[in-house]
Amino acid sequence: MSAFHLTRRLRLRALVLLAGLAVLTLTSGCAGTAAAQRTAAAQRTAAAQRTAAAPGTSAAPRISSQASSAAAPRYFLDLAQFSGAVSGGQLQVRRSATGALVQQPGILAAGIAEFGDGGRFVVAGQAGNGCASALYRTSVSAAGHVDPMRSLGVIVRGEVTALAADANGQTIAFFAWPCSKSATGYLGVLHVRTGQVRRWGDVNVDGSAGDIVACCSLSLSAAGRLALFSGAALGAGGGITGQRVWTIATSARPGTLRQRSDVVLARPASGPQLDSALLRPDGKSFYLCTVSTKGTPSAHRSVTQTAVITARRTASGARTRTVATLKATGVTFQSQFLGCRMAASPGGHFLLAPYTEKYARSTQTGPLVRAARIDLATRAVAWLSFRLPGSAGMSVATGVTIAW
Repeated sequence: MSAFHLTRRLRLRALVLLAGLAVLTLTSGCAGTAAAQRTAAAQRTAAAQRTAAAPGTSAAPRISSQASSAAAPRYFLDLAQFSGAVSGGQLQVRRSATGALVQQPGILAAGIAEFGDGGRFVVAGQAGNGCASALYRTSVSAAGHVDPMRSLGVIVRGEVTALAADANGQTIAFFAWPCSKSATGYLGVLHVRTGQVRRWGDVNVDGSAGDIVACCSLSLSAAGRLALFSGAALGAGGGITGQRVWTIATSARPGTLRQRSDVVLARPASGPQLDSALLRPDGKSFYLCTVSTKGTPSAHRSVTQTAVITARRTASGARTRTVATLKATGVTFQSQFLGCRMAASPGGHFLLAPYTEKYARSTQTGPLVRAARIDLATRAVAWLSFRLPGSAGMSVATGVTIAW
């Protein structure tokens, strides 16, 4: 979630687009093996789902045509990302109804995630000057102000790029960059009560070594027993062979992430990008945002982005319905990221999806972000816009991470 030189999401998108230019040849002799692997993966995922909802946690809401009785949270947190930054971005509090800035408390953070019944968050930040991250808890008051940060007393190696928490904030998952291109990144899961951290390595995070690419899209079930993430698979030569959505049980035995995770959905490297995936509380289904772009992002050229959010089954990846289609056209800088990084409200009644950024002619004026607030019961969409901070130098705001 923090930005290093160019944001990790930009790097991943560029890798996927470049890989799409290659011709991938698949032999029919692999079909039987692939089918068997998919069956085994589905069985493992189903087993994990059966334990995903712990007693006392809420299941995902039933989707119906009736108006939602739940109210959207009053505020959300956002974290602007800048090209060239090495210590994360500025934490901000905004109104959910309008996107208006309420507070910028002067906190540099690398990752944010919501937990509980609303207004409580886990925050990751750089620990000292080394390659390590500290984890904190905080909350947002009724007035929209961030309360004092409370350390969890845990330092994890690497710099956090994505963060997720279970419903109680007792299980925290994160991707970490190793601060070196020759070392490998990893997915970690912290069990707060014991302080134990499980790690699955060989992950290409921001161009580090690894056999799969993943960095930024990460979520947990309410019980914290199942994690879901998206990224790309790498071939023997290091080239991207396709896009993926994976699951992993947070109790999985040690090994590489590729060894211990199961493929939920596979797509070619070319075509719409599997930009983000968000697990619903019970772990049985998830939301996927795919992004297609018409035109090449470059200085002052018009680009049209279409983001499609669908609901899918975790066991098979099968689509159950289309939630929303979001389209935007704008003039961009070359470093613009057109994405769809989603966040869900507590209980999963609403989605908030910033899906486009429009730039001014000068980096001193930050880009205007347009976001969709979606009522999942009615599929009603409300629009809000907000402007990210500008920059006095060459760096530009290239993305935004949100927690609701």
